[in-house]
Amino acid sequence: MSKTVKWLLIGVAALLVVLVIVTAMSGKDEGGTKVAVEKVTKRTITETVNASGKIYPEVEVKVSSDISGEITELTVLEGDSVVKGQVLARIFADIYSAQRDQASAQVAQSQAQVANSSAALAALKAQLDQDRNNYNRNKQLFDDKVISKAELEQFETKLRASQSQYDAALQGIRAGQAGVQGSRTQLQMANKNLNRATIVAPMNGIVSQLNVKKGERVVGTAQMAGTEMLRVANMGSLEVRVDVGENDVVKVHVGDSADVMVDAYNARKFRGVVTQIASSTNKTGGATATNDVTNYEVHIRLDPTSYADLLDPAHPRSFPFRPGMNASADIKTRRRTDVLAIPITSVAARVKGSDKNLDDKKKETKKEEEAGIDEAETAVSDELEEVVFVLTKDNKVEKRVVKTGIQDINYIELLSGLNVGEEVVSAPFNAISKSLKSGDKVKVVSKDKLFDKK
Repeated sequence: MSKTVKWLLIGVAALLVVLVIVTAMSGKDEGGTKVAVEKVTKRTITETVNASGKIYPEVEVKVSSDISGEITELTVLEGDSVVKGQVLARIFADIYSAQRDQASAQVAQSQAQVANSSAALAALKAQLDQDRNNYNRNKQLFDDKVISKAELEQFETKLRASQSQYDAALQGIRAGQAGVQGSRTQLQMANKNLNRATIVAPMNGIVSQLNVKKGERVVGTAQMAGTEMLRVANMGSLEVRVDVGENDVVKVHVGDSADVMVDAYNARKFRGVVTQIASSTNKTGGATATNDVTNYEVHIRLDPTSYADLLDPAHPRSFPFRPGMNASADIKTRRRTDVLAIPITSVAARVKGSDKNLDDKKKETKKEEEAGIDEAETAVSDELEEVVFVLTKDNKVEKRVVKTGIQDINYIELLSGLNVGEEVVSAPFNAISKSLKSGDKVKVVSKDKLFDKK
C-alpha cells in the first residue's frame, strides 16, 4: 500500500472521529444539556376519548311490503317530507279484492241462513207449545179415566217429536250464528290484506332511502318482513355512532358531552351528548371485534342548535348532514378544574430507586438466563415509577417522583410531588425519558433553539 493511500485513510479516520465528537456534543455545551422548562401551574384538565364513526338518523324506520305484487303507484321521491298515515305506494291487489268480495258474500249468505232458521224456529216453537198444551190436557183426561193410556201416549210421542225438532232448529241457528262470525272474521282478514296493498308512512319524517320504482314486483308475507321498499327518518334528530375500544369504553358514561367533527365540515365542531352505550360484545348487540380488539358502539346525539346556521329555510328538503357521513368525536369523560398540571412530555418512567430507564432494565433482565421474556416484562412493569426533572437554582436538575391523574392532549394532572411555580423540564423528550439524571447540569433555552448547534 502506498504512503499516499495510508495518509488518505488516516485523514478519513480523523475526520470521522471529529464528526463523532461533534455529534456527541450536539445539544450540550459548556452550560450542560440544552432543555426547555415550564412552570407548574393550575389548569383545567378535560380527559377525552377519541373515536370515529358515521352519522345516522336517530330514528329511521324501514318500510316493507306485507304482500306480494306489482307496484302500481309510487307517490314519493327520496328526500320528500311525509306525515304519518300518508299514502306512499300501492301494490296490485286484485286477488285481495276478490277475496274481500267473496268473504262479504259469505257473510251475507250466513246472515240470510240465520234469518231463515230464526223464522222456522218461531213456527216450531208455536207447534211445540200447542203439542205441550194438548199433552197436558189429555194427561188430565187420562187421570180422570176419560181416555186410555194408548191415546195419551200418542200425544206424548208428538210432544217429544216437536221438542226434538225445536232443539235441532235452535242448534242450527247457533251454528249459523257461529258461521256468521267466522264469515265476518274472513271479511276482516280480507279487508286487512287489501289494506296492506296500500303502503303508508309509519311516522312523520323524510324519505331517507327509496329502493323501488313503479312497476317493480315486491315480495312479502304476513309472517316475515318482505322487500324493503323505503326508509322514513326523522332528520331533525341525528346521531353519530362511533366505535370505542374496550380500554376506553369504561370511561364513557351516558350524558357525557362530546365535540363532533364531520369530514364534510372539517373546520367546524358540533356539540353532542352520549345517549347510548352498547353492552354486548357481538355485532348484533352493537360491538365489533377488529384485530382482537373489541369495539363498543356508542351513540352521540347531535345538538341541533350547533348546526342551525347550516339549515336553509328556502330549501327544506336540503339537510347539512347525510346518513353515512364520516365523523369523529372527542368524548369528554372527566374534567378537573383548578388543579396542578405540567406538560405530558415532562413525565417519564424510570426504574424505582435508580436512574435506569425502561430500556436499560429490559436489557438487564434479558441477560438473566432464568427469566423468560414475559416474566422479565412483568418484573419491569412492577418496578417502574413516574418521575419529572425539576430545575434547581444552580441550573441542575433534580429527579422527583410524582403521582399523576387525568390528562388531555397536552397536559397531565399532578396529584403529588410538585408545587405551584416549580419549573420542570418539558423537552427534549429523549433526554427526559432516557439520558437525564439527577444532578445533571442543564442550559435552559426556548424549544425552538433546542437543537441549534451554537
